[in-house]
Amino acid sequence: MQWSGLKLPIVLLAFVFGLAIAFGGQWAYQEYNFQQPLNKALAEDKLVEEFKIDQGKPVAMVKIKLVKDTKNLMSAYQELQELINQVMGKKLFQLELISQSDASLEEVFYDSHHVIYQAQVTGNFPEVAARVEQAAHKQGAESKVYVDQNNIYIQLTKKDGHYLHKVIPRQDFAELTSQGGGKIAQGN
Repeated sequence: MQWSGLKLPIVLLAFVFGLAIAFGGQWAYQEYNFQQPLNKALAEDKLVEEFKIDQGKPVAMVKIKLVKDTKNLMSAYQELQELINQVMGKKLFQLELISQSDASLEEVFYDSHHVIYQAQVTGNFPEVAARVEQAAHKQGAESKVYVDQNNIYIQLTKKDGHYLHKVIPRQDFAELTSQGGGKIAQGN
């Protein structure tokens, strides 16, 4: 069959071949510019026990399980975020920490979460530390609360090996209300 002097099967074959090259090029770009270097960097990092990378979305999701004896959640998170930033460059990503929690640690967080989220607005972080410590003590756990300009870090540990790591973004209340919901940030 011909269409204005062109053979339709050849045109379709060229179109399919062009799509295969485009998608193959995109896959190779992702694999060799981001996936493999990030896999290598995370596999070699002493803070990382396990990790999973999902780049199938507009914002890459990097899920990391930290080693059990992590001393300072804030510095570990910042170090990992910097490492991922170096590999990913300007590509957007979200870093999520995976915990090895149990019901009692979840209860500690639940008992404290109202104060934590209230502190996002009021900035009353000493109250957060006191409330988390009180709730952790009731469950036989240890707690650490860290705060920097971007996040609130809640680190709960028990002697039986269970731990809970929560990183809660601090949001400027005025910015949140003026923009109607916040901003997408690189690296969480």
